[in-house]
Amino acid sequence: MPVRILVVDDEHNLRMTIAANLELEGFDVVEAEDAETALALIEKERFDLVLSDIRMPGMDGVELFRRVHKLQPDLPVILMTAFAVEDLVKQALREGVFTLLPKPFDIEHLVVALSSAARAPMILIVDDMASVAESTADALCALGVRAIAATDGNTAIELIKNSEVDVCVVDMGMPGMSGPDLIDWIRFEVPRMLCIAISGHDGDEVFRRVAAHVHTLLRKPIDPSQLAEAVATARARTPAY
Repeated sequence: MPVRILVVDDEHNLRMTIAANLELEGFDVVEAEDAETALALIEKERFDLVLSDIRMPGMDGVELFRRVHKLQPDLPVILMTAFAVEDLVKQALREGVFTLLPKPFDIEHLVVALSSAARAPMILIVDDMASVAESTADALCALGVRAIAATDGNTAIELIKNSEVDVCVVDMGMPGMSGPDLIDWIRFEVPRMLCIAISGHDGDEVFRRVAAHVHTLLRKPIDPSQLAEAVATARARTPAY
């Protein structure tokens, strides 16, 4: 079955253009001119994901995301905007939005983002402290962001090979296969995978080693909402072809 997408935008011509292009790419597209119409459709019909503009009359896209999140926590929502990220949008990123796409975007970029979201990918948390890895994964899941945990590099590699992982969050200070070693493996074996590096206060040297190959560098202890924001931002990057 084709991926079924609900496109929400008050700009009629832009909404029709997006819908037409997505249909040419094989998606099943339903349109809504405002958030209220979108919510009514979501309550009656099945969708694989929602693509919504942020600035709309009445209910904005951020509030729509929050309503959708309450109705169907597992339904991915991608927001799009022509404006700089404001505090309200930043908060939505921290609450579990799949990603935020800046307008204008090319259709190829949009298709990549939608196809990724439709696969329901997971975040892989890799930390040799099981309590940290598992609690971080659980906290992301509570935000509606799918996540799994691993406590060593070899286990992480097996999960990457056998699971739908698109972002790997890697502790730099692991014994055995170190965080930088795992990131090097990912860089060569799964070059499109996104990596986020985390470390304690003394991680400057290893951070420098991986800085060119990761999306974000975060310090411990990790705030799950901050990590969710970093993941959503990473997923918005323009893919290299």
